[in-house]
Amino acid sequence: MSPQQVIKAGVKTIMTQNIVGNPEFQRLLKHVMEEKIPFCHLLGVKLLSFDPGRPQLGFDMHEQLLGNFSQGMLHGGVIASVLDSVAGFAILLKMAQQSPKDDVMSQLKEFSNMSTIDLRIDYLQPGRGATFTASAEVTRLGKRVANVLMDLRNEQGERIATGAAAFMLHGRA
Repeated sequence: MSPQQVIKAGVKTIMTQNIVGNPEFQRLLKHVMEEKIPFCHLLGVKLLSFDPGRPQLGFDMHEQLLGNFSQGMLHGGVIASVLDSVAGFAILLKMAQQSPKDDVMSQLKEFSNMSTIDLRIDYLQPGRGATFTASAEVTRLGKRVANVLMDLRNEQGERIATGAAAFMLHGRA
């Protein structure tokens, strides 16, 4: 190999090994989750942590998210949607960590190759709070199916809901 080929191969290795920490990857993924996915944008979802072991996203309470307006509680569908979203985010990061692609755009395209096939939500207490944080842990990343455990807490650390999800991974070898 020529010195240029060695450098290029080394850069490619560094790029793929650290794709989760790549600022361009994070910026584009943030843009997709926060701006391009209409429902996440409507909910006001913000990516808080890109840790593949326990990624987090957050959102603020606002009037449009209320299910019980007299009690000021989140709608159950909002809780389920946010937990579903953090599960997909977690899978994408875990895939990027374990099977990095050659470039950022190829890695982001993995998002379109997954879909929720099972979602279970346990509502533990009323969704009261000013801000909420959802986190997830991928418990199994197979060739065709991924399993995830999720958690939603308010700003006081009170657990509002937990969830478990299974996602179909399309086109994975």
